[in-house]
Amino acid sequence: MTNQYIRKLRQYAEHNPKASTAALLAGTAISCVAIVAFIELRDRYEYPVEYQKHAATNNGTVSSSATPTSKVTPQEAQLAAMLENAKKSSWQENLRNANDAQQRFMLPGRDVDEGRDAPEYVRRIDERSGEILRNDKERLEKDEANENDPSKTKFWG
Repeated sequence: MTNQYIRKLRQYAEHNPKASTAALLAGTAISCVAIVAFIELRDRYEYPVEYQKHAATNNGTVSSSATPTSKVTPQEAQLAAMLENAKKSSWQENLRNANDAQQRFMLPGRDVDEGRDAPEYVRRIDERSGEILRNDKERLEKDEANENDPSKTKFWG
């Protein structure tokens, strides 16, 4: 039964390549939309407060998701730097960067650089993530200093 079904599908694909390609692409697109919708719904109901806060204040920066007293982690800073880099780069650069990043990070144990320096996008991400961490540290220090200053009394958060 299964072999007969596979044989008929193959025969249809060979005789109707455009229609079978269109059906395959449509099925792929529908499954991707379904997966993304499922993830969005799961996050919306699993983390309702964080999801609403993120949706209301998301402007593409790390500080929008950080509360005034929270500290940005190095991973969050690196992610924000990667997003900024991707937004500033062209689609061709993003494809090259994604290919390089996959070889660099998804296949551990390989010497991707082969003794060369890291690519420019890696240096930009490292510099920007360091800058984000420094800005967050300065913000926390400023908030702490303002908290102890009696002239800066806050009545509402």
